[in-house]
Amino acid sequence: MPRMCGNVIRNLLSKPATRLYPAVKREPPERARGQILFDASRCEFCGDCERVCPAHAISLDTGWQDWLDGAGAAGERGNEEGVTWFRVYNPFRCIFCNLCIEACVYGALTLDNHHLTPAYDKTLERSRVQIW
Repeated sequence: MPRMCGNVIRNLLSKPATRLYPAVKREPPERARGQILFDASRCEFCGDCERVCPAHAISLDTGWQDWLDGAGAAGERGNEEGVTWFRVYNPFRCIFCNLCIEACVYGALTLDNHHLTPAYDKTLERSRVQIW
């Protein structure tokens, strides 16, 4: 017991070795892979991102039935003359290989180095692209 007294006192007077994560967030490294962001205004619905995704995390569809069942927000129905396409992204299947970002020639997909926060529910990210 007397041998340990020095270690106990030293540990009580020193700073903790770990970070207080929720209170103190660390900035990610510059080239870290975080989350994939989608800009619907730049998407041309070419399907290149869906074709190159090895994890099948991105799917493109017209999604009429999903849209009618409430996939879109209330009041989000556009002009009935245009065709509404949906891009569905499953972040829990994504392996962050960045192939979709490299394949997108329109710049609709970009990479942010901040990670997603932990989630309780596995929800899909749905984005509307309206082609006139």
